[in-house]
Amino acid sequence: MGKQAIEKQTGKVIDVTLDSDVSVGDVILFVGMVGVAATSGLTGEVIAVEIEKVWTANAKTADAISIGTELYWDDTNNEFTIASTDNTYAGKAMSIKAAATAGTVDIKLNA
Repeated sequence: MGKQAIEKQTGKVIDVTLDSDVSVGDVILFVGMVGVAATSGLTGEVIAVEIEKVWTANAKTADAISIGTELYWDDTNNEFTIASTDNTYAGKAMSIKAAATAGTVDIKLNA
């Protein structure tokens, strides 16, 4: 019997066909996941998208975030949040942020 699976790539960066224009560093949604655009691209183009690593990005001002907190991407407000309703799971927090404080959070994508 032959191999049941053959390695294709490491999976840290994957190719994604865009359904809207993006710039390098934009957080994008695809198939229930989030990634960060490694290159800019136009609608319909295929670009490299990072789906791992730890990234720093805006977090919802109202949220208190601890290390390990599950975070979701709010595509309407372009920020990470602890609210799962109407948002896409993005990963786990690798830093803290106090409630009622504007700021950023470090997130390990898709963890």
